[in-house]
Amino acid sequence: MKKIHLISLAAASLALVLCAVYSLNSAPSYVRDAEARVASYLSYSYGPTTCQSDEKEVNAWAMKCKIESGQKDLNYTVYPAEKAPEGASRSFYIVAEDTAAKQSAKAELMVYLNINTHTS
Repeated sequence: MKKIHLISLAAASLALVLCAVYSLNSAPSYVRDAEARVASYLSYSYGPTTCQSDEKEVNAWAMKCKIESGQKDLNYTVYPAEKAPEGASRSFYIVAEDTAAKQSAKAELMVYLNINTHTS
């Protein structure tokens, strides 16, 4: 009986780990690239920053970046490069969705990401 409980516990643990790995890798590579790059560039200007994305619709991800000092949260939408109105040099194309995100697009390294700050 103990053997069955031990096997069940091991199987449940494995399933939990596999679910966690799947959820971490469910975003396409262009979204993970955008999260890493934007978090890095924002960290340079504002201090430690983390970015996380949720799918809004097909090929459009809402990315929220939180600056750990609590100054502000920044909201962007991430698209694959082929959705950019003009060519994109990276795998992603970003649109700033709020005033703080639009202001951040002009900060130091962020200018290299060519973030769209225009409302359409």
